[in-house]
Amino acid sequence: EEAAEYRRLAAILRHCLMSHADEEERTEEFHSHTVNLLVNLPLPCLDVLLMPKVQHGSIEHMGVNMDAVSMLLEFMEKRLDRTRKFLRSKVLPPLRDVTTRPEVGGTLRNKLVRLMTHIDTDVKNSAAEFLFVLCKESVSRFIKYTGFGNAAGLLAARGLLMGGRDSGVYSEDEDSDTDEYREAKAHINPVTGVVEEEQPDPMEGMTEEQKEYEAMKLVNMFDKLSRNNTIQPMQLGMDGKMREMNPEDLHKVAHNSLHQPEDPTNSDSEDEA
Repeated sequence: EEAAEYRRLAAILRHCLMSHADEEERTEEFHSHTVNLLVNLPLPCLDVLLMPKVQHGSIEHMGVNMDAVSMLLEFMEKRLDRTRKFLRSKVLPPLRDVTTRPEVGGTLRNKLVRLMTHIDTDVKNSAAEFLFVLCKESVSRFIKYTGFGNAAGLLAARGLLMGGRDSGVYSEDEDSDTDEYREAKAHINPVTGVVEEEQPDPMEGMTEEQKEYEAMKLVNMFDKLSRNNTIQPMQLGMDGKMREMNPEDLHKVAHNSLHQPEDPTNSDSEDEA
């Protein structure tokens, strides 16, 4: 008898879930109370949510009416998106300090970035995934808040080292740069995520022949270490993932680095919004 009462209550709550008030805010409040009641019902009684016959306009799957399930998912999506925005405001507030490395300090962001290089794989993956979702899976935004050095592991695993955005779908919210960040942006080292003092050019004053000699010496050193299995040089492939480099690749990289333009322009135009 008690189970029958629960099932009748579940049927009433399904009707409430499918109903709408005059205003969206009141509808959401009504659905919120409905969901709070539903989650307190015994699980075996919730099959009532799928009992109604499939009608014209219903969402159907394998012959079952999924209208109530669809409404629950829609409700959950709205709540999760609000949760993400709230967490982002607390974990990744607008960036102002561009002189301290992302992993240095006592803020929640600093602590999570430190965990991205933790010795425990599960810990570092969880921290990286959490921050990546807060950044709406945008590579440029992720690097902005963590530095490329800390972000490289997750980006390599997802094949996103060439930039772009993963397949997640998120609501629109702004990521307005602070005045401090805008002023320093051009001078930030993307690897460390902070402004660093300019270092002298080690090849300044060298002739082209001297530069080529030093480059080939470096290539030969890498080649020797690779043949001895001491290191394995890697290269970013066209698919955004890392692949092994052979001696020909090393020579090609050395040749390209010697003949690249003096002042390459910054082509990063990814939308931060």
